[in-house]
Amino acid sequence: MKILGINFSRNSVVRTEQQAYSTPFGVIGDGNLSLPFIQSQVHKAGVIYFGSDNLFPSVLDQMYYTSPIHGAVIDFTVMAVIGGGFTVDGLTDGKDKVAFGVWSRMNKVDRNLETVTRDYKMHARVHFLLKYSDSGKFLRMERIQPASIRYRFDGNYEYSSDWSTGKERRLIEAFHHAKVGKFNEMLYTFGEVGAGQDIYPIPTYSSALNWCYLDGEQSYFHKSNLQNSIFPSLIIRRPKRFGSKKEVDDFKDGLINNKGAKNAGKVFVLTGDGMENTPEVVVPSAQNNDKLFEGTSKELKDNICFAHKINPAIMGVKVAGSLGNAQELEMSYAIFEKNVVFPMRRQLENMYNELLQIAGVNGTFNITGFKIIGEEIVGGEESKINKTGELLNAMSPLLANKVLDNLTINEIRRIAGLADVPDGDKLANPSAPSNTPETPMI
Repeated sequence: MKILGINFSRNSVVRTEQQAYSTPFGVIGDGNLSLPFIQSQVHKAGVIYFGSDNLFPSVLDQMYYTSPIHGAVIDFTVMAVIGGGFTVDGLTDGKDKVAFGVWSRMNKVDRNLETVTRDYKMHARVHFLLKYSDSGKFLRMERIQPASIRYRFDGNYEYSSDWSTGKERRLIEAFHHAKVGKFNEMLYTFGEVGAGQDIYPIPTYSSALNWCYLDGEQSYFHKSNLQNSIFPSLIIRRPKRFGSKKEVDDFKDGLINNKGAKNAGKVFVLTGDGMENTPEVVVPSAQNNDKLFEGTSKELKDNICFAHKINPAIMGVKVAGSLGNAQELEMSYAIFEKNVVFPMRRQLENMYNELLQIAGVNGTFNITGFKIIGEEIVGGEESKINKTGELLNAMSPLLANKVLDNLTINEIRRIAGLADVPDGDKLANPSAPSNTPETPMI
């Protein structure tokens, strides 16, 4: 017997229709997505639950595909962090260069850098499976998807390719230098330390996950509304049925011959034996479903961007009361770099440098980002930014404001690492009192 594409028999249940996605996307249930459940008591399987159904990491993956603005901000941040690629310093001789080249190729560092950075942005943690020989020699490392890993109460980990079914579930020993030579596989974990969370790191953007869900549901709502709606321009009610096919055709021809722009403004007369026998023309009321969530759409985009610490204008979202001038966008991007891109880049550099040490390879791993200056994208590093900004930050606000009052627009832009603009030699605050003594009049 077959019901809804499934063959039911006494011995087995076999699904005959292919799944729409290779990754099992689940149905998002009720509850606050921003505050996932994290188990505090020992489970019989020894795994610490992340989410009430132990599937919160899969929700993070699903939201990346569900919300357009959320996915775009993640990709934008990832490319801002690693857009310039990476370099390695401290390779003193040919032996070091060969060792690094072998390590980079075997572990596909260049190919996986973007994926690893996306893992860190989406899950606030990165996992590598380190493989050793029986003698304890490091062989290679393999990136593991964060949603596949759960922490155990004994400090180790469990892996499953699909935690909704427990497929391929197995225990993995946590990496520690003292364990080298005792295990052929160990899991290296690098993650953020969240506020009030000492088990699973929770991404700071999780405060916007309810908005991300709403973003995806809005588009699905409008799609379903369009597919399931009927949009007639007129409804004609007849008091009695058509008597013959000729009567149907005559009625239809009368409608067709009087439609279009050339018949606009004509007067139609409908007659019948009494009002109850006269056809009635009804104009259906216009639907306003297309305007549902109109205000919510703007609000959710803003809140998702705020959770990612990025100005919505950078992502192309119009901001009320702002003309979106280029100078404002450049300044907003410079702030985004300082508060988000640079710290994230430093964390990833620390992680890769630790992995180099584990593999016994000399060298210092550096990620080279890029900067947007005017209409060009150029390579740039945090160390090359004008250090005047650091001096200003060290001053009291009153003294710093006095210094800024006597700087030109271009001088302030150089502090932020931005290019000069035309007419930028004027004081940024012309109304501020000048410290230059006036020449006495003779």
